[in-house]
Amino acid sequence: MKNVLYPACSAAIAGLCLVALPASAQLNQALEIGEQATRQAEQIQVQINQLDDERSDLEREYRSLLQELTAAELFVLQQEQVVESQQEELASAREQLERIDETKAQMMPMMYAMIDDLRTFVEADLPFKMDIRTERLEQLDTAMTAADVTAGERYRLIVEAYQAEMQYGNTIDTFEGSISNAAGEAITVQMFQYGRVALVYHNPANGEVARWDREAGAWEVLPDSYRRPIQDAIRIAEGTKQQDVLFAPVQRFSVE
Repeated sequence: MKNVLYPACSAAIAGLCLVALPASAQLNQALEIGEQATRQAEQIQVQINQLDDERSDLEREYRSLLQELTAAELFVLQQEQVVESQQEELASAREQLERIDETKAQMMPMMYAMIDDLRTFVEADLPFKMDIRTERLEQLDTAMTAADVTAGERYRLIVEAYQAEMQYGNTIDTFEGSISNAAGEAITVQMFQYGRVALVYHNPANGEVARWDREAGAWEVLPDSYRRPIQDAIRIAEGTKQQDVLFAPVQRFSVE
């Protein structure tokens, strides 16, 4: 019995081995295929991740470029507005320069007329400080013909001359002056200027007082009753007497 069974058992075991080996190989092959598939899937996933990162980078770069483009467009628009504004300012400046040239052309006759009017006024006015006032008019004449004096400077000098003449009418003043007597001799007297109301003098040598007659263009001797008021006025102007009401021989004054 044993001799018969053992070979049969051995044959069965051998058959099992023959059947099992191919299944194991197939399993190993399947496992290798699965591992390869897994590795390929991982590689594909890595590639997908790389592509996704690249896409994200490209998207960020695109957005950045889009922002830069928008900023550039805004900058160009702003620069166009600046250029347009500058062109408008340039056109305005050119127009102003043209008007300045026209104004200069119109100012010259006006300034000459102002100087002539001022000269007429001074000649018709009381003859006080004539050396200063005449020199001022001569300076205006020189400025009008000087090439290095601008129109604005000429006008400023004329206005200052008018202001100086206006100031004479708001002040009183006393100063030494010279007159000619009947013999034609020069006599030093004390002058007093009542603004533009009157110009008088007092002669300390003989006590004579006189006023300038506008109409006659000569000195007119005043009565002795004016001597004391004129002397008081001179002392007030000198600061040796307190201010008080001044009396003056008034004469109407008008210049056409």
